[in-house]
Amino acid sequence: MDRDLVARYDSASGAAAYRKKYEGSWIRRLSNRRELAVVRTALARAQTRGRVLDCPCGAGRLTPSLLRFADHVICADASASMVAEAQDALRGRADAGEVTFITASAAALPLADDAVDTAVCHRLIHHMANADERAPVWAELARVAKRRVVISFSDDSTWKARSQRRRGVDRRRSALMPEQLNAEAAAHGLMPIGEPIRLNGLHSLVAVAVFAVDGGA
Repeated sequence: MDRDLVARYDSASGAAAYRKKYEGSWIRRLSNRRELAVVRTALARAQTRGRVLDCPCGAGRLTPSLLRFADHVICADASASMVAEAQDALRGRADAGEVTFITASAAALPLADDAVDTAVCHRLIHHMANADERAPVWAELARVAKRRVVISFSDDSTWKARSQRRRGVDRRRSALMPEQLNAEAAAHGLMPIGEPIRLNGLHSLVAVAVFAVDGGA
């Protein structure tokens, strides 16, 4: 991952700014609502239930949507500053016993095998430059999830992605074709359930995919 990006998210000021990022302009708020709706569609497809992992949890933006399906969410992030923001944002949920927090990388989770029903990994792997960097994340998600993995990625198959390639736009993200995403997932026993769900059709770069863990009913 980009070191400047990691340093920004690790800092208290960077984490605080990220928490406010989706509360700014009306465009940001609209995009946030659409994005959360796509995540909820993916969770419904996954038939998510029980305990769910939210990693990286960031400032806790996704967690209320996850709790529509889950009994309990484990919020994990490699940035202690992000975890602190999530704890503040989700204080009421934590007090109710619905959320717990851990500081941990998605590539090294301090959780037992099959610890959660569904592992959700949103807005992470598009920051990773190649398959070798993503492999430990895939391995951990497949290990801790009993039934399903829900993961977002930058979809290189959409009209918008193709247009950016033709124009030589520096996207500052690692985009994947769905076939490549599925191949990486299959190496860790994960099988796709349906096609990726796109945030805004062919005009989107963000997509969410749902995978069944090998043997997960």
